[in-house]
Amino acid sequence: MASLANVLLSRRVQEMVLNGEEPESLYICRDEKEAANVPSPLPPIPVIDLNLLSYSPLTSKAEEELQKLKSALCSWGCFQAINHGIPSCFLDEFRQVTREFFQQPMEEKQKYSKGVEEVEGYGGDPTPEEGQFLDWQDRLFLTIWPEDVRVTKFWPRTPKSFREDLENYTCKMRMVTEIVSKSMAKSLGLEENCLVDEFGERAALQARLNYYPCCPRPEIVLGLKPHADGTGYTIILQDEVEGLQILQNQHWFTVPTLPDALLILMGDQMEIMTIFKSPVHRVVNHMEKERTSIAVFYTPQKHKEIGPLDGLVNEGTPPLFNKVQDYEITHWEYYQRGMRALHTARV
Repeated sequence: MASLANVLLSRRVQEMVLNGEEPESLYICRDEKEAANVPSPLPPIPVIDLNLLSYSPLTSKAEEELQKLKSALCSWGCFQAINHGIPSCFLDEFRQVTREFFQQPMEEKQKYSKGVEEVEGYGGDPTPEEGQFLDWQDRLFLTIWPEDVRVTKFWPRTPKSFREDLENYTCKMRMVTEIVSKSMAKSLGLEENCLVDEFGERAALQARLNYYPCCPRPEIVLGLKPHADGTGYTIILQDEVEGLQILQNQHWFTVPTLPDALLILMGDQMEIMTIFKSPVHRVVNHMEKERTSIAVFYTPQKHKEIGPLDGLVNEGTPPLFNKVQDYEITHWEYYQRGMRALHTARV
């Protein structure tokens, strides 16, 4: 299986679509009966106004917004962030430059190709373990912060504005993580800098630019297999095409797309630190619509030990998780087997 997977990964899904090919067996991960179960409409994921939460002291309206934030993260594990300080024109520009990268000739994109077993660069995920399936997508994965750990050979020089736009997006994501982290801490009744401190001065940001091509058999493949993120949390910029789904009460619900919103999705490390939920999610493909998204993963700095926050643990509320270090490594090992790793941290 591994050798066949390696051959497929070296070809790119986009090439298969352009050649009019149907999915190979290693992409087939569900049957038509399962796909025919149309996901229920998603009750609106709470929309949180970050601008309300960025000032001190908080107004009564902001206090209500904090409680809405806490409720959203304890139930859904995500929320739609608006008024986050990033102009809509720049979000549109970055969406467009992402599309333009994937629309380039294959030989241009191949300049930034990753190895089959590597994570960083252009291509697909590393070969999964025996019995697992390949995702119907291509992606560009880049470390964007701290600056000194970037692998710049994978940063595309075309489209011409790509590097500058990604640099600007990185600055804006650092701003958003500070606002979001402080807001989440305040929603839990904790000192506002406690999550920022827990992540550390060299907390990592990694960007994953996703391209989900049209698929002639979308009912039998997935753009991204079911998983929970191993991050602290993930910031997702969607385009107008829906495809991201969240598992709730054994049902898959489609996440609505809001033009100027950022979807903030909790990862396992946030569940370890707090009472928030890290949701299982996946991406479905379409027969006639391609889709792009930009996910930025915010993760505690390398080798930093994290665990349940002191302010949330007492005699009546014992910790549910042990302290962990470099959890994302354990998470990746389990992800490649189609499994969650959260149980490895439980008390």
